[in-house]
Amino acid sequence: MKGRIEQVLLGCMVGLCLWASSPVFAKSMIDKVLGLIGASGVSAPRDFDLPSTEGERVRLSEYRGKKAVLLYFWAIWCPSCQAVKPELVKLRQKTPKDQLEILGINVGSGDSFERVQRYQKAHPMPFKILYDADGGVTRAFDVRGIPLFVVVDKNGTIVYRNYQLPSDIRRIIQ
Repeated sequence: MKGRIEQVLLGCMVGLCLWASSPVFAKSMIDKVLGLIGASGVSAPRDFDLPSTEGERVRLSEYRGKKAVLLYFWAIWCPSCQAVKPELVKLRQKTPKDQLEILGINVGSGDSFERVQRYQKAHPMPFKILYDADGGVTRAFDVRGIPLFVVVDKNGTIVYRNYQLPSDIRRIIQ
């Protein structure tokens, strides 16, 4: 009996070691650690083309080589997203537009484009609001909770990814 228990435990330990050494687990752990320290800097974001509530199309690549971009993933129904809005307004007011573009990306889940347009008219935010209808951008950026903040520097590299606004965005985008 004792030998059988040892075999089962050994098998479980080997399985756990193999799983923990898999590339998927390693990438997941790296992402978690980078998220905890509030940085990434290890990858270039996928380009996107999304409609704004103002009727224009916005591409992330438009800003490469020009200025940093703060991507703010949010939804109307998200209380934490609503709570952070005053901080975003202050950030927009104190950070020159030629240094930082802020793009609010509605994740599309539970909100229609028309609802987002109405919301933006009733509660205007001083930056572009985009709508991710099919969730493709949300999936590409591996959004697992909102609000999520991703800072892309002017060279097109993700330099910050966290569920809180960076405390000193100027330091990050310089």
